[in-house]
Amino acid sequence: MQSKALKTAVTLVLGVAFSMVATTASADESAVESARAVVKAAPGSSEASFAYGKALRRAGREGDALAELRRAFGLTGGKSEMATRVQWELARTQIARRAFEQALATCKAMPASAEASSHVCAAEAHLLWRRGTQAEAELASVNPAKASAEVQYAAKVAAGRVHELASKDVEAEAAYREAIRLSERSADAYLSLGTLLRRTGRDGAPSLRKAVELDPHDPFALLELGRSLPQGSAEALATFKRAVIERPAGLEALRDLADGLLVAQQLSDAKEIVATILKLAPNDVSARVIAGRLALADGRPDDAIKQGEAAAKLMPNVQAARLLVADAWSKKGEIDLAVEAYQAAFWLDNSDLTPLVSAAAACLAAGRVTSAKAFGARATKDFGHSTLAWTALGDALAADRDVPGARAAYETAKKAGGGDVAMLDKKLARLM
Repeated sequence: MQSKALKTAVTLVLGVAFSMVATTASADESAVESARAVVKAAPGSSEASFAYGKALRRAGREGDALAELRRAFGLTGGKSEMATRVQWELARTQIARRAFEQALATCKAMPASAEASSHVCAAEAHLLWRRGTQAEAELASVNPAKASAEVQYAAKVAAGRVHELASKDVEAEAAYREAIRLSERSADAYLSLGTLLRRTGRDGAPSLRKAVELDPHDPFALLELGRSLPQGSAEALATFKRAVIERPAGLEALRDLADGLLVAQQLSDAKEIVATILKLAPNDVSARVIAGRLALADGRPDDAIKQGEAAAKLMPNVQAARLLVADAWSKKGEIDLAVEAYQAAFWLDNSDLTPLVSAAAACLAAGRVTSAKAFGARATKDFGHSTLAWTALGDALAADRDVPGARAAYETAKKAGGGDVAMLDKKLARLM
């Protein structure tokens, strides 16, 4: 059964999100509710029971899923092709519970007639602990001549995950595209491909839209699609809301929804979502950072510092917590403390230029032009292809009345691409 906190989360999100955006009627009912109704109407159907168990697993209710899937297995008689499908879903549910030994045993218990399914299932189990070598060996044992089209498809998706684990993104992409060729109406490969494209800085939205089109109730596809859309956009917020409805036990979509609401300046709704997350998980670091950002937006920098420090205490290596504290000190006019915090944030993750750019802006606001130029120069040195870095340096040089230097920096920012060209043109015009 769902906990009271989870029911509260669903009720709250429905209330907040439906008032924010228009949604399709199909999103009103979750996959769990739909599948439960089918089972109630046909309690002796193994197919209905299987679908209900799968819906429960994706909703994060693994214990209930295991119970329903065991019931489904009993309804199959244990010897049909449907029985193998149920066993595979049982293993996936055990994987979701991080019960590796149980999952592997379930895979290996499949009948000899389902040898190919057993190997692919075992590969998925090994991927739980990032055991790429063992997963690859299982996939290599699959005889395509004895594998159904469904199993060959699942094997290609698993192979893509193995390649990703080995940081072989080109090979992973090829595997996912081959899986799509094998089964154009199956959503998993579109989800994996879109997620890979998004992770590597490319446009994964078309593939993720296809995944959601094929499986509108998949919370993972909805989550990834929301992340591929402009942050704070109405479509992104609606997509995260749908993900929450489908998987109320998961916090990821709730966090992303709250963050998007903050970006969209829908602060009241964002506060309600954050409060819900902290009821479900009082030590959730991301929620505390968002709560701090909300406090900062409300003009309460002291509260923001408290939230940032609490988040850093829970997880010392989270850059977002240090950035929050730095921004709050800057808001208070404590530039020395702000600079110290920005530097600490950068050293936690020197692959992210945000602390450098933010530090340059904070120093500029405080009249520390020399320091602003130093942070801007460091940003362009480490992130020479970033529009943000060159814009930060241009702003500092403009404040120092170095017109040729500022102009060159802004022009470089325009060439870098991805920035607000109109804004850069205005900055250039002010140099005249």
